[in-house]
Amino acid sequence: MREIIGSSTLGILKKAKSLREKGKDIAILALGEPDFDTPEFIKEAAKQAMDLGYTKYPPVEGLYELRKAVVEWEKERGLEYTPDEVIITCGAKQGIFSVLFYLIEDEEVLIPSPYWVSYPKMVELVGGTPVFLDTAKEKLTPEILEKHITERTKVLILNSPSNPSGVVYSLDELEGIAEIIKKHDIFVISDEIYSSITYDGPAPSIGTIPGMKERTFVVSGVSKAFAMTGWRVGWVLAPQHEIQALKNIQSHMLTSTSSISQYAAMVALKKGKESVREMVEKFRKRRDLVVKLAGEIENTSFPEPHGAFYLFLDVSYYTKNTARLAEVLLEHGVAVVPGEAFGCPGYIRISYASSEEEIKKGMERIKRCLYARTF
Repeated sequence: MREIIGSSTLGILKKAKSLREKGKDIAILALGEPDFDTPEFIKEAAKQAMDLGYTKYPPVEGLYELRKAVVEWEKERGLEYTPDEVIITCGAKQGIFSVLFYLIEDEEVLIPSPYWVSYPKMVELVGGTPVFLDTAKEKLTPEILEKHITERTKVLILNSPSNPSGVVYSLDELEGIAEIIKKHDIFVISDEIYSSITYDGPAPSIGTIPGMKERTFVVSGVSKAFAMTGWRVGWVLAPQHEIQALKNIQSHMLTSTSSISQYAAMVALKKGKESVREMVEKFRKRRDLVVKLAGEIENTSFPEPHGAFYLFLDVSYYTKNTARLAEVLLEHGVAVVPGEAFGCPGYIRISYASSEEEIKKGMERIKRCLYARTF
């Protein structure tokens, strides 16, 4: 029997919410989802879907209307696909897992660290070997990438904007990485779930670079951009023959995600640009606030977050055992995720998917705890 440890980020959040329910004052800076509600027009679309009879099995690859809407949505970022080059998945997470299941038998998968907590476990579940590339202090470069490629290398997982750091790769940086990918003829899973949440210009996709479409699986969804994490709608963009393979896998795995959620996602993509813009502006103010407050904590540092809604704080001056630090911080009334969850001990992930008041309270508690060294 396989022994797989559950998601540490979900575990911390569950514990923090439990303490709050018991009356303890907890500033939760650990959320991996927007704290906003799904916009009303999207909820109304779900109700309409039921009235229109969208209550049966949808096509395995997803509703055509939604796949068409995805194509138009992604086209604005320079990605050129047809509806036949899209498969709708049960969230971006399932999309990534399905691609790994399709590509990997016993090969190596390159994962820059810090990484999203589930990447390594997904690779292990499908029988692959995760190989970690240390990018805590600098972004992934062509030199770092090529150094780690072996005869067993099959896939690079790239996440931009990044969870947990908010780092965004420029087009020039992606072009350098793409040259190595093409040279060694490996695949890329480009996790772009935060691509709509950026503050200093758009987040380019490696899939737009000439010669990369045929070796790139672009993964995204509506969870973050439209505050629809519970609706479970994601997608994968890839050449048609790859989509057919993923369709075959999905037909045996889960058939498809909810037809009602798919209809609501279609309406979100068609009519939701303004709601995304408004949410991003609120996140921008919070980003600026958390950057200011983190900058006031002595002997710490962090990469500038240009996307997503996280700040990855280096607290290694105080301790490298940030798993223990996170426990102590929770005792002091603030929930964060330790860097160990992302392959980087000595860091903590601070989410600003919380109110400004909660951010201020939580950051003050982090500072006091670090200065007091009560861990």
